[in-house]
Amino acid sequence: MLRKILYSAIFLLTIFFVARNFNELKLILVTLSHSDSRWLFAALLAQLLWLVTIAGNFWACYHLMGIHEKLSHLVPLTTAANFINVIAPSYGAGALAVLIADGSQRGKPVGKVSAAAFVYLVYDYIGFLVVLSLGFSILSRNGNLDAWLIGAAGFAVGIAVGLLILVAIGVHSTDQLERAILWLVDAANRLLQPFFKRTIINRAKAQNFAQDIGDGLLQIRHAPRGLILPFILALARKTMMVIILFFVSLAFHNPFGIETLLASFSVSYLFIIASVTPSGVGFVEAAMILTQNSMGVDPLTSTAIALAYRGITFWLTFAYGFIAIRMIGFQRDKPSARDATPDKPDKIPSSEIGFIENNPDSDPWKD
Repeated sequence: MLRKILYSAIFLLTIFFVARNFNELKLILVTLSHSDSRWLFAALLAQLLWLVTIAGNFWACYHLMGIHEKLSHLVPLTTAANFINVIAPSYGAGALAVLIADGSQRGKPVGKVSAAAFVYLVYDYIGFLVVLSLGFSILSRNGNLDAWLIGAAGFAVGIAVGLLILVAIGVHSTDQLERAILWLVDAANRLLQPFFKRTIINRAKAQNFAQDIGDGLLQIRHAPRGLILPFILALARKTMMVIILFFVSLAFHNPFGIETLLASFSVSYLFIIASVTPSGVGFVEAAMILTQNSMGVDPLTSTAIALAYRGITFWLTFAYGFIAIRMIGFQRDKPSARDATPDKPDKIPSSEIGFIENNPDSDPWKD
């Protein structure tokens, strides 16, 4: 009964999100109908490979933490996690909840799953920083950098640097990581208290969460060479997105050069991070159009390419995620013998997804 209620809630959130952005979705569908179907099909194939690469990146992070999981399971799992993150924006907490709840059900060590997801996020930002540096060097050389781009980049880079510092602390000492996270939690609660009139992040649960991540990060000490593969796959994920953008530009008979590709993609990904809407809806499209215009692409063509690109990388992925939620929700795989003993089963930091039973007592975002 509870599962049906939760699925109904997810369905209603999906309807609400689509309804709010229906005009953009309708415009994307009209735009796609005017493209070259051959190159559009190539972009769709590249998108499927991109989703597999995302799952592969998670697989590498899981492997780094000593977790054994099939890639075939991680593909729908990561797609579903992304979907939850869109319909219920929570700065990654919703996606993390899906991963942890699934790991708990399948007998995976919860602390290591948390750490693997955290490391994946760090690698995502590292890959983004590589692309951003290339894109911004191109924009700077062409005199197209402005205060808005620099400000957004400063915000995103600040997050990336903060995550890297936390990883470095966690690899060195679990206790120091715990103190650092608790300091951040206290600072965030003080900052948000005047607006919400209550404590937003539960300190005790945040402490449990920090311990889980710290215990997992200690695995890196024992396998430092394992850091290479996740980095390669993080770059591969960004490369696949650039390839999708290139195929879309071909579909509208305006193949982008490497500079336009890198500049447009780096700015689009920047505003996925530095925007107030889920996955940057509206902001990403506008930023792409303006960037492409500054690189010499005419406004009509740049609008079509930006909308089609987002239709494939965001809206189609969103649709896949809706299907994936059902797939992972009804799976009943038994844990393998080597993963049958959970690590700290009493510290599962979320129950907000809820379709897989878990312990809500260590979710730092709930009171």
